[in-house]
Amino acid sequence: NMFVPYKDEAERLQKAVDDQGYIVAEFASHNDISGEVRGRPEKISKYASDVVPDCNVLILPLPSFAYQDVLSEIKPHIQKGTYIGATPGQGGFDWFAKEALGDVVDDVVLFSILPMPFNCRIVDFGKRVYVQEFKRRYKVGAHPFECCQGAVAITQKLFGYAESCGHSLSCSLYPINAVIHPARLYALCKDWQEGDLFKENPLFYEDMNDESTDLMDAVSVELRDIARALEDKGVTGVNVPHIKDFLAGYVYQDTSPTLKTFFTSSHAYKGFRCPFVPLGDGWVPDFTNRYFTEDIPLGLCLYKGVAEIAEVETPVMDKILTWAQNHMQKEYLISGRLKGRDVGETASPQRFGIITIEQLTD
Repeated sequence: NMFVPYKDEAERLQKAVDDQGYIVAEFASHNDISGEVRGRPEKISKYASDVVPDCNVLILPLPSFAYQDVLSEIKPHIQKGTYIGATPGQGGFDWFAKEALGDVVDDVVLFSILPMPFNCRIVDFGKRVYVQEFKRRYKVGAHPFECCQGAVAITQKLFGYAESCGHSLSCSLYPINAVIHPARLYALCKDWQEGDLFKENPLFYEDMNDESTDLMDAVSVELRDIARALEDKGVTGVNVPHIKDFLAGYVYQDTSPTLKTFFTSSHAYKGFRCPFVPLGDGWVPDFTNRYFTEDIPLGLCLYKGVAEIAEVETPVMDKILTWAQNHMQKEYLISGRLKGRDVGETASPQRFGIITIEQLTD
């Protein structure tokens, strides 16, 4: 069943499926599954009441900013005991869910699947997608934690090998997009000023440089410092690996000697350009792109908020956050503290009224 509430997409999808008879996913040859896979949804609707009551597993492949609206729409139709999984499930998914679902959250299991199973591109809307990468291994976190093995079993049945990553807080702290995207863009654009033009739009991953991956490494180290500080304060089950150990070592089982060579050589990261837009004879950064609007307030600000509760200094995160907020015309950090006027639009724990260790892991 497919719940597709955005604009007229449900109608467009239904027409495309009716015209062709099925949806085609074309998997690149290096994946464990290759070639064409065809399938037809049983139901497609823009109304949650049409599709959600029939389901006891709901998968939400959503950016963090969409959690609240989608969860609010499905709330009246959720069965008791339903497993609700988000992927990649970062950005405080469980906090948004508790806020949106209210008492319903006590009757469901929330879980996150890291990373997203597919890197894909729409070829013909509703008819064909190209799957560049189908991930091989997954980490899963759940709330309540004692239901994590059920969530792991669901993930393994749907997508492949999976194992627990511990407390649901681990999912929000795992080093994926919010470590990769802001660090890369800071390295590329830190000296950019209004009126400057890039001569070309570089490849985001294949043109990766040492400065970018050094910053990713530094942010990842700060995340691990946060996790260790939480453990020292009695918080158990929060596991945060280094970004290379997770992506190259666990997900892809890649033996690349460095983070840079991993990104420049991996099939999963080929062909992606930077979030730049053309202007005149060149290119300029697009500060309205999701690499900023998603990964700064719903990624780095979340990390920073947890760091403040854990009493951990994060100078590298602060540097990237300060640079990004200036170009985004936002105010998150003031004098190195998360107390700016726009904190309320972030996924930091403070935005949810969470300011103590006990509240953080409730």
